[in-house]
Amino acid sequence: MMQNYSHMKKIRIFVLLLAAAVLGLGTVAASGAPRAVVDEKNHDFGTAYAGDDVFHTFVIENPGDAELLIKSVRTG
Repeated sequence: MMQNYSHMKKIRIFVLLLAAAVLGLGTVAASGAPRAVVDEKNHDFGTAYAGDDVFHTFVIENPGDAELLIKSVRTG
């Protein structure tokens, strides 16, 4: 009987260590994230008439520690 208790205790410790390792790895993987930083979020083009070409460059930086993917852009 004592041998069975010792064996069950070892299994419980193993399961707890395994769970702690899995949770720890999940935290590390989730810490890496992209972060979009845009200094100028709006730009006033002034008066533009039909047929006029207007241009402006918005600088987007990623100080995060994962790849930043921009999937779409829309006007306000």
